[in-house]
Amino acid sequence: MANVFKGNKGETKKYLIAISSAIFLLGGLLVVPSAHAAGVTGTVEFWSWNGGGNYQTVDEDAVARFEAANPGAKVKASFAAGNPPDIMQLPWAGEFRDIVDAGELLPMDNYLKTGFPAFSKSGTEAVTLKGKKWAMPLDLNTLQIAYNVDVFKKLGLTPPRSTADLLQIGRKLKSKKYYGLSVGLKDQWVGGDLWFAQVAYTDKTGTALAAADAGTIPWTTPSLVKAGDNVASMVKAGLFAPGANSMASFTEALDLFTAGKAGMYYPIGNFASDFVDTSVNGKFKWSMFPFPGGGADVQRATGGIARMFALPKDGGNTAAAVEFLKYFANAEGSKQLLKYAFIPAWDVTIPAGISPFFQSFLKWQPTARSRVIYTSSVYTALLNAMQPMLDGDSSGMDVSKALMKARP
Repeated sequence: MANVFKGNKGETKKYLIAISSAIFLLGGLLVVPSAHAAGVTGTVEFWSWNGGGNYQTVDEDAVARFEAANPGAKVKASFAAGNPPDIMQLPWAGEFRDIVDAGELLPMDNYLKTGFPAFSKSGTEAVTLKGKKWAMPLDLNTLQIAYNVDVFKKLGLTPPRSTADLLQIGRKLKSKKYYGLSVGLKDQWVGGDLWFAQVAYTDKTGTALAAADAGTIPWTTPSLVKAGDNVASMVKAGLFAPGANSMASFTEALDLFTAGKAGMYYPIGNFASDFVDTSVNGKFKWSMFPFPGGGADVQRATGGIARMFALPKDGGNTAAAVEFLKYFANAEGSKQLLKYAFIPAWDVTIPAGISPFFQSFLKWQPTARSRVIYTSSVYTALLNAMQPMLDGDSSGMDVSKALMKARP
């Protein structure tokens, strides 16, 4: 794998090796060979780590339409490459900034001006660093809390409007032999999202997260410390089901909820609602609500980019690659995303008959605050610091100090 990505000087890029490993393990490489119509020629290599499920179906549909519009095009799977691809999926967290800083990507501002939709503010912000757009945002996500509607009704509970309400619900569930909020931090990202869900409320300006990430304010800024303290207060109040650090989010923690043992589960995103619904299998009615904040706060979700695609600087056929990307974002591409409950990163007409779960995600998407730290070392520090917090062994300041220590 050491020869997969080479820079202009023949230097292997470690961060690209890591990403290529994920691609090879999870998704593989789609190669779109020569197309000879509409001015598109040559080979387009398209890398994505989503090698299964509905995302793969969306990808295959875009490839099929691209081929149909460009006679002679073919698609084949490949697990070998000696040069950068023409299109690559990027991670939405820390590695994105690393790749941009290394100068391995082409800015896409000019490419995205023609033949692409007007991308949403949150989608545009997610792919913008140093004043330039480095990727095409494809779809967005929001995270909410799933709850057992039948249990809530049985116990006379309603979705919370504040943290105080949430803690009271947790106490009521516990008194009736149910677990409260089931989370699994064995998948460390969930701990990070507990913190991000609080930053959405403690940072009234909506700017502190990005400013701390950019180094213009410290991670020990009071609003960020308060986010950690909020989570610590939930731990102290016994809100979370026991054993959070040993449970994987989408297996053990979700099992407590789908088995009817926990009244609530976090996080639920549009990428998982179908899976959760299948797992519940009609045993009870369930729905969702955003993580609450203070009683006077306007409720909001957290969210951000789900998938984004970039153009490596040393790709062999950028012009054709740009044309191919348009097939993801045109009218038919939008329909495919909506068909599988993915939220396009641009305004679309919502079809009738969509599921109530997808309606909820669409409803709360405009409120969503960021759940991204672009500095890899700091993001990793956050995930590590949240685990002792769920054991009751740390405070908001402990988390913030860990982030400060990890800052480059």
